[in-house]
Amino acid sequence: MNAIKLLSQLKKYPVFGAEEVAEIMDCNKRYANLVLTRLYHKEAIKKTDFGKYTLCNLAQTVATHLVKPSYITGWYALRIYGLTEQLPQQIDVLTSKKKNKRVITFGQERIKYITVDKKYLFEFFSEVSEQYTMNLASIEKTLIDCLYFDLAPLSVIIQAIKTGQEKISLDKIKKICLKLKNKQFLKKTGTVFDSSGHDLHKKFKKHLDYNSLLMDKKICGLLDKSKFRKWRVKCR
Repeated sequence: MNAIKLLSQLKKYPVFGAEEVAEIMDCNKRYANLVLTRLYHKEAIKKTDFGKYTLCNLAQTVATHLVKPSYITGWYALRIYGLTEQLPQQIDVLTSKKKNKRVITFGQERIKYITVDKKYLFEFFSEVSEQYTMNLASIEKTLIDCLYFDLAPLSVIIQAIKTGQEKISLDKIKKICLKLKNKQFLKKTGTVFDSSGHDLHKKFKKHLDYNSLLMDKKICGLLDKSKFRKWRVKCR
């Protein structure tokens, strides 16, 4: 099989390796790896990870195809949604699978894989990227992930909430937060959203306890201090 015909058949895969080439060419994986190496050296394909290649141009396209289940979230997702004008330093991908290489570079972009318990992998969907797809957190899950896993500066998150206020469903925010079953995090989310013009106290009230939430003074300085008593926030 000539290279042109092989490449045309590989186009159906966002990411491929020896297994796919061996199936197409009806050969063993050793020879398939040799074919891939030759194509790579001829710059006909791009390398994404050990033994994995692609014909894609965007890091966001290949990011969630290298490990499954997974989805894009964090600062990069805020950028995709147009909730921030700042350029994120990397693409954050949440996954429940352990990956040997946590950070890879594709083109000029870094992709960071963050392994979490599978209970955190929800509220994401498949979105078109190039002629393929990528898994992307919803706007609401992106904001919660940013707060829960510290995936963006608090100033960026606050601005994103203000910018996307017409797109954000507070009912979804409540649903996601309650699913995490973390009362301290409810207070943190409530304080941040309240400081951004969205009062979630009525939605969270019956799920809160009387313990104080201790926050770093630098974080407190970015929030509306008039909301602290309501959410039992103390600065340290």
